[in-house]
Amino acid sequence: MESPVPGEERTVLVIDDDEGECYLVEDILVEEGIKVDIAVGGEMGIRLMTEKEYPVVITDLRMPDIDGMAVIDFIHKRRLNSLIVVITGYATIDSVIDALRAGAYDYIIKPFSAELLRFTVRRAFNYITIRDEQDRLKYFDMITQLASTTAHEVFQPLTVLMGEASAIAKGAAEGPVAREMGQSILTEARKIRDIIRKMENLHDYVTKSFPGGHIILDIEKGSSHTK
Repeated sequence: MESPVPGEERTVLVIDDDEGECYLVEDILVEEGIKVDIAVGGEMGIRLMTEKEYPVVITDLRMPDIDGMAVIDFIHKRRLNSLIVVITGYATIDSVIDALRAGAYDYIIKPFSAELLRFTVRRAFNYITIRDEQDRLKYFDMITQLASTTAHEVFQPLTVLMGEASAIAKGAAEGPVAREMGQSILTEARKIRDIIRKMENLHDYVTKSFPGGHIILDIEKGSSHTK
């Protein structure tokens, strides 16, 4: 069983029609170990987002080609998980409120300090870490509930099958071939029963990480913790 996990690389897309502002933000964030991609204008920003999903997008609100509100709208219509930080030098209450209502995570007003920018972006990545961990736990909870329900549904008919197989294995009238077949069915049924019991205890699962960012549930180790 696999679940999606977030990439470890911290990358930010900066969108501003002022190229100098883009490089200013890049210089500040690079010192934090953050990789920065630059888009001069909203059109270029949207083009980059069609090729790659960014965990954090910093966008100016006022741009002549495609403005920041359109960038926010694009991110939400595409169902991207990007957190949006808007930067504006036109700090009217209405523009900030509109951006936040449209789905922006936070805002910064120009001119801004390097420390404020670093703090805002750092907080955004912390939020992403918490959000992704909650999503991962919800994903595994869903899997464990499904496994437990399936195990419950299968266990009853399997018990009946094991009873019939046991009767055949012990019966004298059926002959040695039938008894051997009954014993074979009983052996395999017991294996299935053991797997079902492990499925019922998936709430004690252990996870294993593999290259490529994949995670699996280790049923064997998880079930051993309950013994």
